[in-house]
Amino acid sequence: MPIALFDRDMCYIAASRRWISDYGLAHKTWRGVLHYELFPDLPERWRVVHRRGQNGEVVAHPDDRFDRADGTVQWLRWEVRPWYRDELQRGIIIFAEDITERKLSELRILQLNADLEKRVHDRTLLLEETITQLEQALAEAEELRRELREQAIRDPLTGLFNRRFLEESMLHEMARAQRTASSLGVLMLDMDKFKILNDTYGHEAGDSLLREVAHVLTSNIRASDVACRFGGDEFIVLLPGASLDGVTRKGRHLCDLLNALSVDFESVRLSGTRCSMGVAVFPGDGTSGAELIRSADAALYRDKAHH
Repeated sequence: MPIALFDRDMCYIAASRRWISDYGLAHKTWRGVLHYELFPDLPERWRVVHRRGQNGEVVAHPDDRFDRADGTVQWLRWEVRPWYRDELQRGIIIFAEDITERKLSELRILQLNADLEKRVHDRTLLLEETITQLEQALAEAEELRRELREQAIRDPLTGLFNRRFLEESMLHEMARAQRTASSLGVLMLDMDKFKILNDTYGHEAGDSLLREVAHVLTSNIRASDVACRFGGDEFIVLLPGASLDGVTRKGRHLCDLLNALSVDFESVRLSGTRCSMGVAVFPGDGTSGAELIRSADAALYRDKAHH
């Protein structure tokens, strides 16, 4: 342990071999010499510490930085305390251990930890960014899937469900009706004289009328009902839980609205079409989708025959 004993004037009285070795005094005369003559570059703050010790105070520091005149940095663990003889303070003892290697190792470890934390932070940010991008890609994929699903089950002209979705819905609703001992109403609608209007004013005029028919249907059915374009000017509405009378009343109401339908197309008012309807109810009129549609279609043509 580097230890040195000083008198009241800070002149050397004794020093350990380690002190002599660490502070380069082996080939110098040091005993009785003023400490500040041997180390003229000693900072003022050390002189203050020495004065505090000479005043009877014990002063210590676990890891003090010492910037030497040659530009090197030294770390010391030191203690300054007064020493006494015959109950009088005769000077101070300085314990000063060079902990530079240990301190540099600690600083390297701290720097390594800081670098590691930064890398972890950067990787975490990158991971979070990747996750955000992945979530965005998944959301976009889900939106695309939904759009493709809508395109697959919707009629592009009217926006109503198409025949494919009709078949899926009939299977689903018939299974539910069977489980709950309920019914499923099938309403088929046909716009009579539509072909004449279409041939007279053109397909764009006919398309305009069909879109308005779709709007009337979707605006006048329940949320649980399913309106589909069956083909051409034919439409089918599924009414879960509806009785024969209920489906018939709904069909007449829709036909009244469609019979009064008038659409402005360019400079022409399109009107004069007439709605025919056919009704079928599961399970009385059929136990499969095909049977129900055939029953409704037959009823539709019977209705047409009366017009």
